Amino acid sequence: MSIKLNKPAIIIYCYDLERNSSLNNVLWGIEEEGVPYILEKTSEKCSIKLSHKAAKESKLGVGIGIGNDSSICLHYSKLNLDDYLFKINLNSNEEQLRAIGSNAARLIKGISFKEIL
Repeated sequence: MSIKLNKPAIIIYCYDLERNSSLNNVLWGIEEEGVPYILEKTSEKCSIKLSHKAAKESKLGVGIGIGNDSSICLHYSKLNLDDYLFKINLNSNEEQLRAIGSNAARLIKGISFKEIL
């Protein structure tokens, strides 16, 4: 684990770190809620596995995984691998992408999730 992963933040593990509008919208959703995040590249390809690992390694217990399976998954450290909170397509609309980022932050803040349609 890198030293920067020791700070309290949402951890985001991403198979491909290419900054595109999908990734940016997820990050903006987190930023709008005022919670820090750490974005790391990884060789794992499954968004569910990535999000579960990220949540387990996050000091805040919340992780997001973006795999090469065209999906984004939000996980909580106290849940089993297949019991993730949200999973959406990487090509979802801007509101859905921002909502998954926002919901990661809202989980930490203990407030209601935004609806993801």
